[in-house]
Amino acid sequence: MKNIYALAVLLLAATVGMAQVPVTFQVDMNNETVSADGVHVAGGFQGWDPAATMMSDDNMDGIYEVTIELPADSTYEFKFINGMAWDFAEDVPPTCQVEVSGNDNRFVTVGADDTEVNYLVCYGSCAACGMTTIRLRVDMSVEAAVSPNGVHVAGNFQGWDPGASPMSDADGDGVWESWASFNPDSIEDGMLLFKFINGDSWSNPNEALTGEACADDFGNRMVAFESENMVLVGDSATSAAPCFNSCGTCVSPTQVTFRVDMTTQETVSVNGVHVAGSFQGWTPSANPLNDDDGDGIWEGTFGIAPGDIQFKFINGNDWSGNGDGNVDNELIVGDCAAEGSDNRALTVGIDDIVYEVCYNSCEAGCVENPDPADVTFRVDMTEEEVNASGVWVIGNFTTPNWQAGALQMTDDDMDGVYEVTVNISGSSTVLYKFTNGDPSTGDNGVDFVEESGIQLDEEGNEITNFELDGCGLPNGFGAYNRIHERSGEAEILEAVCFNKCSTCVVSVNEISGTQFNAYPNPFNATLTLDIAGQLNNTQVIITDLSGRVAMDLTIAAGAERVVLNTEELPAGSYIVQWLNQGAAQARVFIKQ
Repeated sequence: MKNIYALAVLLLAATVGMAQVPVTFQVDMNNETVSADGVHVAGGFQGWDPAATMMSDDNMDGIYEVTIELPADSTYEFKFINGMAWDFAEDVPPTCQVEVSGNDNRFVTVGADDTEVNYLVCYGSCAACGMTTIRLRVDMSVEAAVSPNGVHVAGNFQGWDPGASPMSDADGDGVWESWASFNPDSIEDGMLLFKFINGDSWSNPNEALTGEACADDFGNRMVAFESENMVLVGDSATSAAPCFNSCGTCVSPTQVTFRVDMTTQETVSVNGVHVAGSFQGWTPSANPLNDDDGDGIWEGTFGIAPGDIQFKFINGNDWSGNGDGNVDNELIVGDCAAEGSDNRALTVGIDDIVYEVCYNSCEAGCVENPDPADVTFRVDMTEEEVNASGVWVIGNFTTPNWQAGALQMTDDDMDGVYEVTVNISGSSTVLYKFTNGDPSTGDNGVDFVEESGIQLDEEGNEITNFELDGCGLPNGFGAYNRIHERSGEAEILEAVCFNKCSTCVVSVNEISGTQFNAYPNPFNATLTLDIAGQLNNTQVIITDLSGRVAMDLTIAAGAERVVLNTEELPAGSYIVQWLNQGAAQARVFIKQ
């Protein structure tokens, strides 16, 4: 039966006025063949939409630009796209990534006192075309103290001025960084010479690398130009920064043994099992594991610099099951997942670590998967103009995963609800989303529209998302996936509205928000309902997201406050619906 109630999740956010600074993004495309779809910029400041922010080259000099007003005193991540889809995004060098072996986004910082900011680079590089950039890094963590004047670098690229080139340690991890860009022809013999200074004057402690392999006869560091984008490292295997006054790192790499139990997987790739993460540049084929004793547990030991890392295991040697013989990669849900992503998270200290889990799980031991069973996915498209290529579902249960294995849905009875039944085996956790149009070809936002899981107001501000509404989790790319825990029996899922957790609105006559309230959200053992005393009998129905009724009660007129005992409700998301004389209101609450 169709739900006739409106589902509204109201988020109240206090906004603080902040100064807006014009930030001009410029990218030199003279070395590229520019896409017919134009050049775009996408970042956290516009929802990571690859097609939303087009850049222009009005004077036809090959430099594309766009100016965006952004709040001051903040750092923004972004990247440029030669086209209007993520398939055509630039590969940002580690030199100017947010992290050396991180998510490969660019970043720009808008200072509290800035009145304007200009950012100009060559596409796929870290400075203007023809310039060389080096990311200078030094680990000060073992020094007795860092000068109150900070850490500086001086060298032949800036006139050996000890106070002219300050470095920063924005995340407080003891590693200070700065960037130097220059014309390589201006550096004698193609050799960069420099020193780090604990302060801003030659009278302060500075490096004297006598006899070190990375130094010249005068105790200066030396780096030969090898590419237009370089990173100074103390250990090439871990990409860790060099220690002050040393060519090597301050701390030896920690030996981390990764073990993953593959016994619950239907198939292990003929290409083996791999681990990839921030510690090795997210390269899916670089770190193979082995199962020499054939017990189904694959393992490998690697030296990793201390710090926080993210990673995942891969059933094969490429992402999303792409390539011959590959199966899939993990999409982690649970306490072991990094916040805001489906990666694993691990803090590496100085002691060796053995990290052992079941594939696609946070548990060390594997739990038998539910039996294979049919799951019927259903989506209500009555609020959408359906694409000529139809409606599709994508997820971690298809072969290959996600867009490449998209399944078309049908609406045989022409009621606007599209559905498809899939026999699913393996893990109990199903991650998925719907697309309006065929996602296996073309560009998102142009040839098809993929659910983002984000609800916006009329001004384009986010008001809620799948995670807040209780039906999904972040996917690590600025959007959200739906989630379902399958039971191992045949299931027909609720027909949800496209890009919403709830059913579509069939009729709406909403009770005034001033007439009732509920709190807290999230709740634990109790949920308190406040209802205006002048209302006649009010029916309150609490259901889970599949529509199963958990509580159903009628509150008599005059009962202005009712405290519900909710101890017996399992943790999860619930829809609380109030009905009074044909009017209704509904909100999502989370039980912890």
